[in-house]
Amino acid sequence: MAKSIYVVWNDEYHPEKTYTAITKKLFGGSDWELQTSYVAQDVLKLEKAPDLMLNFTVGRPNGVKDMGYTEQGYLKKMVEDGMGIMYVHAGLACIQEFTPIYEIALGHFASHPQPHYPTYVCPLPGIDHPILNGVSVFEEPDEHYFCKIDIKNVKPFLCSRSVAGTEIAGWTHEIGKGRVCCLTPGHTEEMLDKMSTLLLNSAKWCTRQI
Repeated sequence: MAKSIYVVWNDEYHPEKTYTAITKKLFGGSDWELQTSYVAQDVLKLEKAPDLMLNFTVGRPNGVKDMGYTEQGYLKKMVEDGMGIMYVHAGLACIQEFTPIYEIALGHFASHPQPHYPTYVCPLPGIDHPILNGVSVFEEPDEHYFCKIDIKNVKPFLCSRSVAGTEIAGWTHEIGKGRVCCLTPGHTEEMLDKMSTLLLNSAKWCTRQI
């Protein structure tokens, strides 16, 4: 049976066109029921929660208010009830600590160097995780994210390195019946294409297919 996926994309610095090709490539077939939106909180209006919510951006276009604390609580409940959720690159921006969304992600964007340095991404040595099956080392100029992560309560499995430093680039955890995966690379179409296996495995893990 196909899994339903709700993709949030498009903002000023991360336009929809950046994500169109990879989204169609990975989720445009019969294995997935794809729905997209510019607004993250619109997922709360669905009659039924999707199997997976994939946040490429924060889902707050100009003129749209931030998701309030109460709405964030509804989203957290959806995850606790079994909806998988992914935060990729810009999806980790604008998350504030001590909020329900932070309790979902257990991490948020902190900073990045201005130049797009070549960014080397690889599995963390000694870590065995289903998401890493078939994932090899890759490198591409990217907006190298540095994040603040609740390292005691997540399972890091990926790292990234550039001349700016070395950072955790992927982590997972579970909240109630839901699975959460966060990935920091992914600013360009070229980087996203090299992340194909990583992204698909993450989606399958979050929906308990692997």
